[in-house]
Amino acid sequence: MLLIISLFLILPCFLFLYWFNQKPTSLLTGGFFLYLLGGIFLVTVLLLEKFSQSLALLLALPVILVLLVCGLFGIYGIIIALFWNEGVLLKHERPSFSNFLPLIIATALIFFEISLFFVTTKLSNTVILSLFGFLNLAVFYFGFIFILYSLTCLLFNLFPLNQPVDYIIVLGAGLNKDKVTPLLASRIQAAITLYHKQEERFNHQPTLILSGGQGADEEISEALAMANYIHEEGYQLNTLHLEDKSTNTRENLIFSEKIAREQDGISSFKNKRVVLATNNYHLLRAGKLAAEQGIKVRGVGSKTRLYYLPTAFIREYVGYLVMTKKKHLWVIISLFILSLIPLLLTLLT
Repeated sequence: MLLIISLFLILPCFLFLYWFNQKPTSLLTGGFFLYLLGGIFLVTVLLLEKFSQSLALLLALPVILVLLVCGLFGIYGIIIALFWNEGVLLKHERPSFSNFLPLIIATALIFFEISLFFVTTKLSNTVILSLFGFLNLAVFYFGFIFILYSLTCLLFNLFPLNQPVDYIIVLGAGLNKDKVTPLLASRIQAAITLYHKQEERFNHQPTLILSGGQGADEEISEALAMANYIHEEGYQLNTLHLEDKSTNTRENLIFSEKIAREQDGISSFKNKRVVLATNNYHLLRAGKLAAEQGIKVRGVGSKTRLYYLPTAFIREYVGYLVMTKKKHLWVIISLFILSLIPLLLTLLT
C-alpha cells in the first residue's frame, strides 16, 4: 500500500506542484494534474475498500461509467455541441472563416466517423485499413493534446498571484476606429483590477505597459486607444508606458521589454515579476511565447462571452500547434510508422 501511495499520490503531487510553480505554461502541468487526480481516485478507492467494499464500489462505479460513456460516445457529444455553438455564434457574430471553425470541425468529425465505419466494416484492404488506423491514432493524439492544453490553460488562469508584481502588460487587440472594443476593454479592466489589488494587499503600484501598434484599418495605435480609455474612465495610475510598435503577441513582449529598459533602466524582464493581461482563452499561448523568450510570466485572464469561447479557444489551440509544429510532426511520423506494422506483417507472411 505504501508503494501505491508513493507512486500514485506523493509522486504526482510533487511533480504537479513543481511544474505548476516553475513551468506553468508547459502541457506537462496539465498532464501531471490528470496523474494526480487519477492517483487520488485510486488511493481513495483502495483505502475505502479496506473498510467497506460497498463504499469503494459506490465511488468507483459512477466514475468508471462516466469515463466509459465519454470514451464510447464522447465524440458524438462534441459534434452536437459544436453544431449548437455554431448556431448560437452566428446569431451574435458576422460570418467569417474563424467563426465557422465549430461547423468545419464538426463536419470533419462526422465525415471521419462515417468513413471509419465504412472502412472497418466493408473493406478488407490492408493498405486502406493501415491508413485509417493512422488517421485514428492522429485524431486520438490531437484530441489528447487538446485536453492537456485546455486543462493547462485553466490552471494557468487560476494561478494565484500572492506577491507584488513589477509589470502588468496589457496585450492589444483590434479597435473600432479610434475606440477600444469590448474585448480590449475587458483586458484593460482585468489589468486595472489587479493593479488595485496590488495596492490594497501589498501597498505596491506595478507599472502598466499598454502594448499594441496601429493596424491598417485603425486610426490610432492600440496603445494610445487604451490610454485614452483609461483617462476617460478616470483611472489614476502611478506609472504607465505606451508601446505602440508591435503587431503580434511575440512583438508585444519584445517591444514592451525594450520600453521598460529605456524608461525604467532595467536589464530585462527575466529578473522581474511580469503579468500579462489578456483574454482567458489567449493567456496560455501568450505565456508560452514569453517562456520561449526566457521570461517567466503569470497572467490575468479577462472573461469571454460563453458563446464565443469555443471558437476563440479552437483558434488558440491551432495557433499552439503551429507554434510547436516540429514536436508534433515527429509524433505524427512515429504514429505513421507504427500504423504500418500490420501492413508489413501481412506482406511478410
